[in-house]
Amino acid sequence: MFSILRKEKGNLSIVMLLAVIGMASGLSMASLVLRDYRGFFNQVERIQTQLLLRGETYRGQAFVTSNPFMTGRIDLPVREIAINTPRLNRTYRSTSRIVRARENVLVGEEDMGVTTTTSATEMDTYKMMTLVETSIGQGFGSHFDDNKTLVRRYGELLLVQSSFSEFMYFSAYDVSPAGNNVYFYGKDLVTGKVHSNTDIQIKNLYGWPKFLNLVTTAGHVVSHSGSYNEEEVFPGGLIEEYDVYDFPSTADALRNGGQLLRYGAADRTILYVRSNGGTANAMTATVLSPQRKRAPVTGRGNTVLYPPYSIYGVDPGPYEPELDTLYTNVFAVPDTIWQPISFTGTRGKAFFVDGSLWIEGTFAGFQTWGSSRDMYLMNDIKLAGTALGEDPISNRNDVVGLVSEQSILVKYAYADPFDTTGARVHPNCGADNEYPGVEGAGGGIMIYAAMIALGDGGTDLSNYHLPNFLDGVFTFEYMHPHGSTPAVTLPFWVAEDSVEVITYDWIDLHRRKYPPDAANPWPPLIDLPWYNPIWPEQIAYKERGTINIYGAVAQRRRGFVHRSGNDSEYPSNSGVWDIEIDMCGGPISQVPQPEPPFNQPPLILQLGTQNWPGVSGSGSGYDKNYNFDHRFYTIQPLLYPEARLQGGKLPMTHGNWKILNPDQSVL
Repeated sequence: MFSILRKEKGNLSIVMLLAVIGMASGLSMASLVLRDYRGFFNQVERIQTQLLLRGETYRGQAFVTSNPFMTGRIDLPVREIAINTPRLNRTYRSTSRIVRARENVLVGEEDMGVTTTTSATEMDTYKMMTLVETSIGQGFGSHFDDNKTLVRRYGELLLVQSSFSEFMYFSAYDVSPAGNNVYFYGKDLVTGKVHSNTDIQIKNLYGWPKFLNLVTTAGHVVSHSGSYNEEEVFPGGLIEEYDVYDFPSTADALRNGGQLLRYGAADRTILYVRSNGGTANAMTATVLSPQRKRAPVTGRGNTVLYPPYSIYGVDPGPYEPELDTLYTNVFAVPDTIWQPISFTGTRGKAFFVDGSLWIEGTFAGFQTWGSSRDMYLMNDIKLAGTALGEDPISNRNDVVGLVSEQSILVKYAYADPFDTTGARVHPNCGADNEYPGVEGAGGGIMIYAAMIALGDGGTDLSNYHLPNFLDGVFTFEYMHPHGSTPAVTLPFWVAEDSVEVITYDWIDLHRRKYPPDAANPWPPLIDLPWYNPIWPEQIAYKERGTINIYGAVAQRRRGFVHRSGNDSEYPSNSGVWDIEIDMCGGPISQVPQPEPPFNQPPLILQLGTQNWPGVSGSGSGYDKNYNFDHRFYTIQPLLYPEARLQGGKLPMTHGNWKILNPDQSVL
């Protein structure tokens, strides 16, 4: 080494070697810097193009929302966005196309449901296709210019028309059928979206209500308890003076796309369905033409007494002659004939009954059931893959939609047509502590479904404060209970030397004029015949438990699920009987005096009301345990009514969004 350094040629060799090494190092470093530089800008461009793809989806959504009647294919105007900074000089170009089709689609994850064919629903779909390209410098040249970069991003987004299942509460008119305010108050913890086309009323009663998701109203929020902290009451957000939603009157998609079930005239047809997973047992009822009945009213002089014979062993003294017939009530009563049927494949299907639907059971797969007349919930509406009281969020297979073109009611009681004995049952009553491990839950009824009551009584925004009892509501049957005299089977004196065991029924009909009139009103504390669906019932139930909903509710008006028993805003318990307008006798807390001959020991028949065992409260009906089914943000029940804003605008839901590697021919 030293000998080389002593020579002049050796020094030059070392210098040349070091120069070569330095040059190689410099080139290597420059290559690394250039690679990092290009990698950095490539990454910036990829991020920017993805952001632009996302922005284009909202541009397309806004276009579809405002142009609901577009058909075929629409190419949106090409957008070019330039970014010019000392370090970055790029132009981004977005080319977008929207194609409309009405097809079977699955909104949400691709593997949601049993299969994509049976779990899908026909609806308007809009495929938004967007290509974002990048060029260096300002603008784009010809197709073959070399200023384009290699960064090209392509996305396909499925836009689907929103449905009413996305709302935990939806009301076209946020008033009761009587036209009075219905309030949200301290017991209301609302976990899903809320919308009303009219004002929303709130009260500080047991605290303020709390809305954990977005609340929109075409009117305003009206407080009946003074000022409130908006961030505490509406932590999910509040938008007032929002667009008005059109609320449909008919279930067109279900009528046209579902299986139509018709068993006779709609006003004389009942279908009772007991679902058992993917099959169902059912009974059809034909309501026969009303038959004329006669009920003699008996007594002596002007005093009404019934039964017409004295009771053996109770009435003092021996045999007394049969009472006189004072007059005879004449009225018509319909009868019902039940016939069994069955359904063998309900999974992934939708059914529409032209008549009234009674429904209960366990449902597997995607199922929607609808009716042209009132729908009655006879017992729990359960999902095959979800235990009662559990949130269905992890259930990827089962979704239920319930659609009525009138109202949806929780059934009070009925004579079971599946039971040959005709047993009278109260399946939707239960104790408060029936589900001890589930917060807020109680016995009563469990409903895992999206429900919508479309009944249209002719209400509009100009008259919604007027009473209208034909508008669709979600509510409960038999709101104003009173006792009624039950059938009795006793030994009676039928002659001076003869005693016979006789059953007397419809006793109240034999004691007063029926149908009643202004001169002969019905007693306010005794049930009008057949107001109670299992009339007569000596002790009727007031408080019945809890309505537990894991789903969504949409209705034309806000139906009651609890009544005070003496409503001050609408005096429905003032003593008048007019059931069609919710005037139903006197206060439910009062009881009548026993009437002879059942007013002396040991046959005192005290009529009245009571709470279901284990249920607290002083009114009638149910507590609420409402929970939104958050799956409805990404999936919809089969053929469920779609939402439209007034003026034809279409609120849209994002379906699947795919980002793909584009080829040269795309768009």
